[in-house]
Amino acid sequence: MESGYVGRDEAQFPERLLQVKGEIRGLWGRGNWELTQRDKIVAIVGSRKMSRYGKVVLAEIVPKLVEQGYTTISGFMYGIDIEMHRLTIENGGKTIGVLGWGIEAPIMPENQSLYHKVLESGGLFLSELEPKRLGELWTFPQRNRIVVGLCDMVIVVEAGIKSGSLNSAEWGRKMGKPVYSVPGSIFSPVSEGCNWLLAQGFAKPMTMGFFHTPGVKGTHTPGVLSQSESNLITLLTVEGPQSLNELARRASRPVGEVSANLTSLLLKGEVGEERGVWGVL
Repeated sequence: MESGYVGRDEAQFPERLLQVKGEIRGLWGRGNWELTQRDKIVAIVGSRKMSRYGKVVLAEIVPKLVEQGYTTISGFMYGIDIEMHRLTIENGGKTIGVLGWGIEAPIMPENQSLYHKVLESGGLFLSELEPKRLGELWTFPQRNRIVVGLCDMVIVVEAGIKSGSLNSAEWGRKMGKPVYSVPGSIFSPVSEGCNWLLAQGFAKPMTMGFFHTPGVKGTHTPGVLSQSESNLITLLTVEGPQSLNELARRASRPVGEVSANLTSLLLKGEVGEERGVWGVL
């Protein structure tokens, strides 16, 4: 698929980007340009050091956003970005990758398959850089203003205290876009930035309650849990707050499975965690 260029003065140039500070003179693109004109675009950003928790969060929220008709957008880097693009495609959605390098520069071997799947599924890649230019330290935060400029809201899934994702959140604030942050454990380095955004009032908490608000159609019905989740709720109700290992032992189940269930219950607002101890809310 050939790449093409759209200048700032051309009709096809995304109107949303005309007001972005740090003038964007034009964009190189490959794929479905129509996506830039869609009404419902959500930027999902996060750490390149994605944790198990971050992966579970994406597995919960991306399918629901796709079902609601959102097009997703991110930076096509390893970690949260790549996982989000992959899940969007797997769930039948459309996704946009804004690159921190030229549109014709080499793609990392491990991401080439996904790159082609994005295009085959009707997705789009964009870059303001010369086609063959390689990425540099400054090109990645610079492209964040394009990611945020094209979206209707920003969701920060995981972010360290010095993460580039906080730069995206700041762009969201400057542009008046709703910014959501996924709450995380106080012991997790990749949740420090997310928790900081919430503590400062710079973002609203992204919980599963987002999908139950008036006018937002989600797939999860409050109070409906899987059998394994219900069993954990019963254990915590009867036995009281417990650590992950205690729960796994009492449930006679692998720690990894119980951990995944607890993360799901946390997102659904059923349980809480403090200092490694889990309890029913």
